[in-house]
Amino acid sequence: MKNVSFFLHAVHTQRSLVSHITIVICAFMLTACYSFRGGSVPDHIATMSVASVIDRSGFGDPAFREFCTETLIRRFRSDNTVQLVEENGDARISTILTRVQDQIAALQSGDVEGTRRITVAIEVEYFDAVKNKLVWKRTFENSDVYNVSDPTEGRRAAAERSIKRIADDVLLAVVSDW
Repeated sequence: MKNVSFFLHAVHTQRSLVSHITIVICAFMLTACYSFRGGSVPDHIATMSVASVIDRSGFGDPAFREFCTETLIRRFRSDNTVQLVEENGDARISTILTRVQDQIAALQSGDVEGTRRITVAIEVEYFDAVKNKLVWKRTFENSDVYNVSDPTEGRRAAAERSIKRIADDVLLAVVSDW
């Protein structure tokens, strides 16, 4: 009886080990097949230039344009998919700030403003300079809310959060749309 018990324990341990190894191999294979980025830039694109953002929003705050340019550059630099150069890159990103809209998001009791929503829209043109062709031209939009108790700082912070999310979306579009 002792030998049978030992044999059953050994078989159970072996099955458990095989199951664990199978799970680890499957998990490894699945992570190797899936990427959040969904792709990469083609081999002929080694450098990229990001032009300064042009502001055609009519909102009148030059800080948004400057922050947008800096955020795009920082985002591409931190991703390290391509090397950023000041000009004449293998690919170019040209960006126009087309809309900054600030509007009431919610009212408090007595028809008093509680929160406001700022919406930022940016038109981006992605150009492959090596093949001399426009890859895509898209508008990216994002919004965020802020409390009216501190309108100046709240508006700035909400716009910056929106611009950071747009920069993430632009990077994702660049590396995944080939």
